[in-house]
Amino acid sequence: MTNGEAFFHGSRIYEPVARLRRDDEILYVARVGMKASRQFMILMPTSEPAWPHEPLGSLSDVAWALRAHEWQGVLPEPAEQYERLAKTLARLLSERA
Repeated sequence: MTNGEAFFHGSRIYEPVARLRRDDEILYVARVGMKASRQFMILMPTSEPAWPHEPLGSLSDVAWALRAHEWQGVLPEPAEQYERLAKTLARLLSERA
């Protein structure tokens, strides 16, 4: 288990949606708050926000933030039961390429 996986395991505050890997960098896209929450954060494996403009209100906002930091070429890997959300994020990233 990586540091990020250990952090997310059993967390009720952050639910991982996708993981993005680029060279030796890893980012996690996670839902914030309770299960019904529609807010997202982009987190580093240390559980800190990747950038200060968070939380984000939608996957579209996540895609824009990732593009702003040049992560659009990275394919999101689904986390646990969120394969559909990871695929949606991948589509949003590719549409704006």
